[in-house]
Amino acid sequence: MSELDMWNILSAFMSGNAVWFLGYVVATWLGFRMTSNVYANGAPIVGKVLVSVYCLSVSAFMCTLMVNTNGLFRDVAAGLTNVGETQALSGAAQAFVAQAGNAPDMNPIQMAFIASIILMQLLQVWIKKPG
Repeated sequence: MSELDMWNILSAFMSGNAVWFLGYVVATWLGFRMTSNVYANGAPIVGKVLVSVYCLSVSAFMCTLMVNTNGLFRDVAAGLTNVGETQALSGAAQAFVAQAGNAPDMNPIQMAFIASIILMQLLQVWIKKPG
């Protein structure tokens, strides 16, 4: 495999990844619409539970996408490292290996992003509207 092959693998995955992420953004928006409706109009406990399960599911799907993306970054970095043993790597490939070679499953910013979504949605469901 060559460096170009590794970049093509990354590119192909990231194109599909963008579509999945867009779907999760729409699903998150729908979750905010549902939680806003529950907050404004109230809902029976079953409705609150179902909305909460939906919101938590979407967040779990988004977490899985982020974990898979970070895993791919590590795999491509490992592949580029292997390619670098037989041929010279470009500066961009060397920088990618340095940055993504030890990427965590989820970085703190990704965790904070998902946690903030969960908190904003669930607080609207379970906190009573004043007045």
